[in-house]
Amino acid sequence: MMLTDSQIKVFVSKVLKLPPGKRAEYLRQVDYLIERFEKKMKEDDSSFAVSKFRKTGSLRKGTVLKPRDGHGVDADIAVELDFPEEKRYDLDLLHDEIVELLVAVYPQKDPEDFKVQPRTLGIHFRESGLDVDLVPIIPVPDDLDYGWQPSSKGEALVKTSVPGQLAFIKSRNDADPRYRTLVRLLKRWRNHQELDHLRSFTIELLLAALQDGEGPAGRLEDGLIRFFRFVAQTELKEPISFPENGEVNGFPSDPVVILDPVNEKNNAAARLTKEEREEIVEIATTAWETLSAAQYLAGKGETVEYWREVFGRSFVIEE
Repeated sequence: MMLTDSQIKVFVSKVLKLPPGKRAEYLRQVDYLIERFEKKMKEDDSSFAVSKFRKTGSLRKGTVLKPRDGHGVDADIAVELDFPEEKRYDLDLLHDEIVELLVAVYPQKDPEDFKVQPRTLGIHFRESGLDVDLVPIIPVPDDLDYGWQPSSKGEALVKTSVPGQLAFIKSRNDADPRYRTLVRLLKRWRNHQELDHLRSFTIELLLAALQDGEGPAGRLEDGLIRFFRFVAQTELKEPISFPENGEVNGFPSDPVVILDPVNEKNNAAARLTKEEREEIVEIATTAWETLSAAQYLAGKGETVEYWREVFGRSFVIEE
């Protein structure tokens, strides 16, 4: 039995998507946080090396998932830091600068609410359940839309553009109104299958590449099956680039290659290992086979059970 968009959207609305108005509420909280940062910087006569804040991540893109199982909503803020060149590789030093600002703004918060992660620094707001990741960025002097992102492993800085990535996602969603819904569904699949190494940005780029090559998905079910089939058949061994990259002269030799649309020299999937690629392919293949088989079932109940193998027991198609 094939499922209609309306049936799948029941699951999206009830389980995956934030309630109406909640995203705007979280965005206002992020704006307020930025305002407090900026106010403190002015009060201290710019003693901090921070020059600018930019909202980014799934909350800004409109693909955030509803909080569940004790996990709050994630919001990302790029923090631009004016550091001399010789200090830009010292991620601990960059984090220390952000922590100093956080402590100045929130002296009453529990130290456990500040968490240093491999490439970001997180802050947890207990009352609202909002988790904010602060991402250090070193601005590029001659192009203020770009910045250098330090590596957690002491590797070369990665050039990226927060506005460019947001514009890229917006352009794909403008071309296909199902794009963001497909992102949410695939993030749910990723979470249910415990594929923690499959980053949300990688999912977004894979969907964008399919859209660029084959056009918008005609139905949500078609879009999902197309995604799983692509991963299964290519085994993620084919390098992916985008029109925004222009002419690409050679690809890196990483197990998975998906070029960052704002920087053709950056492989957005570089952190995936061969073993992780194989695991993603195996689980995507199972999902492709399961949803394809579900299309030939006669009963609604049987069909839903097949879909629950892919998305979990919370999958529903009726209010």
